[in-house]
Order: sequence, then structure tokens, then C-alpha cells
Amino acid sequence: MCHQFIPVICHRRRPWHSPRNVRNLDNLRSLNAASAGSISFSVGLWNCQSAVNKADFISAFATHSNLSVLALTETWIHAENTATPAALASDFNFSHTSRPNRRGGGTGLLLSKTWKFTWLSPSCSYTSFEFHAVTVTDPAKMHFLVVYRAPGQLGKFIYEFDTLLSSIPDDGTPLLVLGDFNIHLDKPHAADFLALLPTFDLKQFITPATHKAEQPPGHQAVRLQEQPLHRDCSAFRH
Repeated sequence: MCHQFIPVICHRRRPWHSPRNVRNLDNLRSLNAASAGSISFSVGLWNCQSAVNKADFISAFATHSNLSVLALTETWIHAENTATPAALASDFNFSHTSRPNRRGGGTGLLLSKTWKFTWLSPSCSYTSFEFHAVTVTDPAKMHFLVVYRAPGQLGKFIYEFDTLLSSIPDDGTPLLVLGDFNIHLDKPHAADFLALLPTFDLKQFITPATHKAEQPPGHQAVRLQEQPLHRDCSAFRH
């Protein structure tokens, strides 16, 4: 029979008799403080109303504008279309969700080739809006969410959008929501939408856009936690 000795370290803790409400400093260990780093990048939001015939232009525009992220709504890219995503991915990574079972729609993200990311698969389906979400892991961990809601009554939108935001891990990771919500913020029905954002620590940014008459500009909502971010936002409407 073979015996193996297992090393054991014994330690007798020094007795400590502490007066009431006095901390035992022997239990404390010093920690190395993390440096307060930050990253800087530019993002854009574009309701392109069909990327199918302008994929090269969209990619060239993102490059010319020095964008690290360009969120696209109404791409009109159906699931069987592989040529348009390939063209969009010539100089960028392209991640996309097509509108299921209907024409039009589609949401996606162009991301810098140097960035690493994973697709955030939906935990359930929604009928009041479309979305696409990714988690960037490099150069820093960030969640990106692009949303498109067609014009019309809000219906179940507030409830479903609340459910979607609740499904994104609240782990201290910054979240950037880029959306074409088609909500006029000066209308009474916008109150519930505006009240929802602070419950997720989201701060709203509205960038003036070149857009069709009577249509609201795009919206960006940002939750900054732990990792400071500096970003420039732009919104465009075809």
C-alpha cells in the first residue's frame, strides 16, 4: 500500500479582545486599486430604409466618419440574403437580426473589425418592436442594443421594452441603447417611456437628425457603470 503525505499548514490566530464597536484591523487586507481607465469611440444610428442597394455606401460612410459602431434600423435584409451582409462586412463586423415572416424591418450593428463581440440571443419574442443586441468584450466589455419600433400606438411596447431591458445582465457593464422608437417626446403618451429609462439607470441623449418631416429623431440611452466611456453620437434618417 502506498501512502502519500498531504502537507498541512497550521496557524494559531492571535487572540483579540476588542472593545465594543472597535474594528479588528487584523482582518483587513490591502487591495491594489484599479486605475480609472476610459475608452473613446464614435457611434452612429441610421434608419437606412433598405441597406440592400446601398451596402457599399453605408460601409464607406461609417469608415469616412471614423465610426466604431453604426446601428442600422429598417435594413430590409431578409434571412436568405447573404450578399448584403457580406458587402456590409467588407470593412466592419456585421451582426444582424431580420424581421421574421414579414417584409421590411431588420436591425443590425456594424462594429469595428478590431472589436470582439458575441450576439445576445433573445430570451423571448416581442411583437411591438424589433431589436438586435451584442456584448462587446474587447476593447472593453459593453452591451449594445439597437431597437426599431414602427410608428403607431404604443400598445404593449412599454411592457415589452421593460422586459427586454430586464433580460440584459445587470453586472456593472455599460449599456448603450440606440433606437428609432418613433415616439414624439412632447406628446402625452411619451411619459411612460421617459419614466421607464431612469429605472434602469439609463440617461437619454437625443441627437438632432436629418430626417423626414413629422418624424422624430433617433434616441440614444446610455447606462454608464464602472468603466468610463466617452462617445460621440450621430443619428441619420434616409
